[in-house]
Amino acid sequence: VVRLTMRLAFALPVIGTGAVAVALALRKCEPPLTSEDDNKINDLLKHYKSRLLASPERLAEVEAEFLTQMREGLSKRVIVDGKRMMMLPTFVTRLPDGTETGECYALDLGGTNFRVMHVRLGPRKGEVTACDVEEVTLPKEIYTGPGDKLFDYLATTLKSFIDCHRAAAATATAATSVPPSERTSSPSQQPQNSQDQPPLPVLGFCFSFAVEQDGLASGKLLAWTKGFSCPGVVGNDPCALLSAALERVGRPCRVAALLNDTVGVLAAQRYLDSDTEIGVIIGTGTNACYVERLAALSKWEPPTGHEASGDGRTAVNMEWGAFFSPHLPRCMEDLQVDAASPHPGKYLFEKLLSGMFLGEAARRVLVTIAKEVEGLFQARPNDVHALLADARDSSSGNMLLEVAGATIPKPLATPGSLSSATLSAIVHDCSWGLRKTRRLLVSELGMHQPSTRAAAVVKEICTLVAKRSAQLTAMAILAILRYNGWADASPPRPVTIAIDGGVYERFTAYRTMLSKAVSEQLGERSAKLFPLIKFVLSHDGSALGAAVLAAAAVTGH
Repeated sequence: VVRLTMRLAFALPVIGTGAVAVALALRKCEPPLTSEDDNKINDLLKHYKSRLLASPERLAEVEAEFLTQMREGLSKRVIVDGKRMMMLPTFVTRLPDGTETGECYALDLGGTNFRVMHVRLGPRKGEVTACDVEEVTLPKEIYTGPGDKLFDYLATTLKSFIDCHRAAAATATAATSVPPSERTSSPSQQPQNSQDQPPLPVLGFCFSFAVEQDGLASGKLLAWTKGFSCPGVVGNDPCALLSAALERVGRPCRVAALLNDTVGVLAAQRYLDSDTEIGVIIGTGTNACYVERLAALSKWEPPTGHEASGDGRTAVNMEWGAFFSPHLPRCMEDLQVDAASPHPGKYLFEKLLSGMFLGEAARRVLVTIAKEVEGLFQARPNDVHALLADARDSSSGNMLLEVAGATIPKPLATPGSLSSATLSAIVHDCSWGLRKTRRLLVSELGMHQPSTRAAAVVKEICTLVAKRSAQLTAMAILAILRYNGWADASPPRPVTIAIDGGVYERFTAYRTMLSKAVSEQLGERSAKLFPLIKFVLSHDGSALGAAVLAAAAVTGH
């Protein structure tokens, strides 16, 4: 049985005599790799390494422009064009210190998945006594459809979560008239609508898109990113839209805080660790938030009672995905990725860093290599003959063109076929002969019996694309630390960088790449400074941070 299965697996489909000439032509288009081909592969890999990884000198030029945009963004209003960092005020003038208490809910919309959470902050410093989370995937028709449908979907999910949690809490505390799930503080700390009604559930809303805030719980959306394109939201207040949707579904809430996911990550980790200075997201998209002196944010007038002083500090939402410099390490395929993206010419830094684009950038490079080295990535015979059957009525000249095109696997030539999750699995592959990668090349990219050499080329390109992301993330983090004076402090002090997002969480090799890039870019000061930098995975940090800031807004501490 085993022998028969193997014979069937490797058997070629039977073709008619009329296709013999085509089959011979196809065979000529797929010669075995020669030493010339091997040299060409090596030259291509060297080329892409030089294009994707920046030299120290080039990185210094990129960092200089990054710092310039930081200074300009802190001092004046930035035009929303997707080509420069906006350095947005967050209205967070009381940074968490671990003493916050109370209960509340959080809604975290950061991409095509969103989360709802219930949190109870305990009396001891940095204590979380309860935390329940539910994650939901948004259908494409929701995040690309009308804006009211998006917020109705969010409100319906949140209502179901609150109702279930409320019912469970009521069962556990049947003797209590007001379920703990809706008590964010003592009755004296939060006014009720009447003596007969419990207080509204308190909600922190983490909305991970570019928002210009005019209060802790209000603002307007400047632009959609991450594939979202819902009309009727840009220019409007996400909190007001959510509150209206919650009213429509019969579950009104008190939306006490509006924040970006990076602000949430920063707030959550500062609640646990007061050394936290930067929050970073590296997932579907990418962004960063950091702690800044109020006096340095000269374009913003803080609310009364929080005027700039020597000790006043706030959180700044950088929107670093919009950063651009002509010195950024990019190749021709990056231009193709940008042109095919929802926002061509915008958010170019994000397109080099984030999970939405890592796999696609690598795929396009591999297509170029496939065209340069015929036969390296061979198409499945069934796919080839299906294509030839469709072209059977074409002229002989066109038929030969179809044959040449058929040598590239159809899935490989299809945009979006190489996901960032697959890229991560390939980079992690240490199996003998890269067996795991070769299986993925068959199942995901439609290759026919890929060789170890083909798998090694794919792994090298995937690794280069990931390393570039880590290198540029390291550059941006160090630029922030140099700007806020940490690098020159005497004596140097410990600093924590909180990071959330699927790329950092699930792509473990990426964490190693990031740490190595930071150490290398510190140069001769690495031995002294690198041990003081602590990277912390802040899982569900954006939602927890929303809860912390909402609790602080309600209780006043």
